[in-house]
Amino acid sequence: MKRVFILCLGVMLMSSATRAQNDWWFDSEEREREITGVDNRTLEEKSFKERLTLGGGAALQLGSATLIGASPQVGYRINNNLIAGIGATYYFQRFKQTFGNSDQYIIGGSAFARRRLLPKIFAHVELESVNQPAPFFIEPIQRDWTSLYWVGAGYYTGLTDRLGGGFTVLYDLSENPANPYDNPTFRGGVSLGF
Repeated sequence: MKRVFILCLGVMLMSSATRAQNDWWFDSEEREREITGVDNRTLEEKSFKERLTLGGGAALQLGSATLIGASPQVGYRINNNLIAGIGATYYFQRFKQTFGNSDQYIIGGSAFARRRLLPKIFAHVELESVNQPAPFFIEPIQRDWTSLYWVGAGYYTGLTDRLGGGFTVLYDLSENPANPYDNPTFRGGVSLGF
C-alpha cells in the first residue's frame, strides 16, 4: 500500500512539472486577447481571415408596399486606414393593388473602398451594378442592368474589438434616371471582423 501511495505521489509531481513546462510554451498575448477581447497585434501580424470584415445592411417594410432585402459585403483591411471589398444586393418588392399584386426584384453586385479620414469618419467610393425591371411596362417584362457610381462619407463606431455599426451618406455621380434608390441615399448597418 505504501508503494502505491509513493507511486501515485510521484506521478502527480511529474505531471505538475510537465504542466509547468507546457505553460512556458503558452502564448500569453493570445491568452490576454481571450480574456480582455482586445487585440494589440499589428495588422501585419494578423492572418488573412483576421483581416476580413463582414458587413452590410438589410431592409424590411411590410404593408401595401412590401420590401424585403439584404446587401451583404465582405471587405479586406489593406492597412489600418483602408478597406476594399465586394458586395451583393437582393431586394424583393411587392405592391398590393386592387387589380392584383405587382412583384419585382432587384439583384446586383458592387466593389467598394473605404478610407478612414478621422478616427470615426470615413470616405466611401463604390461601383454598383443592379439588374432590375425595365421602366416600360411591356409584357414580357424586360430587365436592364444599371451602373451606379457612389461617392460619400460615413460614421463608424466600434462596439467591441470585432463588432461595430455606422451609417453612410452616398451620392450617385452618374445621376442615372434608372437608379432604383434615392439620390442621395442613406445606408446603415453593422460590421463584424473575423
